Amino acid sequence: YGHSGGGFASTDAILRFPDFFKVAVSGAGNHDNRSYHIYWAEKYQGVMRTDSTGTDSFEASANKTYAANLEGKLLLMHGDMDDNVHPAMTVQVIDELIKANRDFDLIWAPDRAHGLNEPYFIRRRWDYFVRHLLGVEPPSQYEIVRPTG
Repeated sequence: YGHSGGGFASTDAILRFPDFFKVAVSGAGNHDNRSYHIYWAEKYQGVMRTDSTGTDSFEASANKTYAANLEGKLLLMHGDMDDNVHPAMTVQVIDELIKANRDFDLIWAPDRAHGLNEPYFIRRRWDYFVRHLLGVEPPSQYEIVRPTG
């Protein structure tokens, strides 16, 4: 599981190493750094360059590039009002997964911003791992209650 940069990383792991990673949950992943804050990408990848074939140096790190490699279970989650990672980043991955005829799961969160830390989303992440790693059905619609005080 990962969220934001971790959402990128969890998706990257299951797409690049399908023999090792079997289940991933990605929340609001910045799946293509060409569409994210450039200072973030350049900090880790250097300045984007385009070679003589027209391919830029960030292409190799974009998750959509590896969508056809999906073999395991992937749950993508994104809020449609995310003001940090644009939802289009997840939509680009979805589009490539569809083109590659790969099965995946999606939770689209209306009127939600970047965090996705409400009890519903926490439960759905846990449920996904219980189903696909333990191979059992989690309790139906159990409630996570935030502590008070």
